[in-house]
Amino acid sequence: MSSPQLISFILALVDLALGGFISNGFILTVILRVWNKSRSLDSSEQLLLSLVLTNLWATVLVILTCINDYIIPMFPKSLMYSLNDFIIICRHWFTACLCVFYYIKIVNSTHSLFLWCKLRISWLVPRLIAGSLVVSLFLVLFMSFFTLINIQRNTTLIGTQMNEEISQHHNTGIHEILFLIVGSGSPLLVILVCCILVVASLCKHVYRMKSKEHNSRSIQTKAHIKATGVVLCILLLYLLFYVAQTFSLIVIKGKIEIILVTTTVYVYSCAQAYVLLLVNPNLNQAAIQVLPRRET
Repeated sequence: MSSPQLISFILALVDLALGGFISNGFILTVILRVWNKSRSLDSSEQLLLSLVLTNLWATVLVILTCINDYIIPMFPKSLMYSLNDFIIICRHWFTACLCVFYYIKIVNSTHSLFLWCKLRISWLVPRLIAGSLVVSLFLVLFMSFFTLINIQRNTTLIGTQMNEEISQHHNTGIHEILFLIVGSGSPLLVILVCCILVVASLCKHVYRMKSKEHNSRSIQTKAHIKATGVVLCILLLYLLFYVAQTFSLIVIKGKIEIILVTTTVYVYSCAQAYVLLLVNPNLNQAAIQVLPRRET
């Protein structure tokens, strides 16, 4: 990469990083203000807070990892990569939890388990968040364990060679399989199933309203359409991120991998923050108040 291209790439990353910080920081500020006023958060705001925090930490960790790798070594590379894995996996599972939340809130069903979840959604969401953290931590520790075993087998590696082996632990086959299937693939499957069920429920609801000659643009229908749009946007973003992530881990290595992963992390954080702004009425109203109004 030539110097002008490198400068352009760095400026683009800085712009994306600032956009991610501003958008996610704005959402975090609004949620914390609501929390301070009411001394409590509802289920959707708890999920949004979890997603915003992981978005911010993902952006910070990518910056720190780049500085640690190429400018000033401050932390062990294995630690930085493990923290990145943990934050990304947490964000994947929090995103899946948000889709499950919208599915439970919007879709109507007479199944006993579904009704139990619908009535206890406020009790269920904190446990879903805690479960996501536990699963992510366990998976990262499991991947790190196999990585260390793989490193110890190469007992002839010393000094710089050992550090390079540690820093390239993403090349481990078991690490890639666990990360892509359990850490990223399983949440993607949950999001896809929720998306299919929500779209099917919307189609059934619209058909029922038309057959009964009701207004298809009722409040319930509008809420259903909005939730469906949000889930579809989340699925599209996740698919793009998953494809780029899979491509970077399996197909290519080296500098191109770093460029691709860094760019997708920043783009994903900004795009997801925009979707979250559309999801929550409080965030939407706060954004309208902050934006300058055109004088008439």
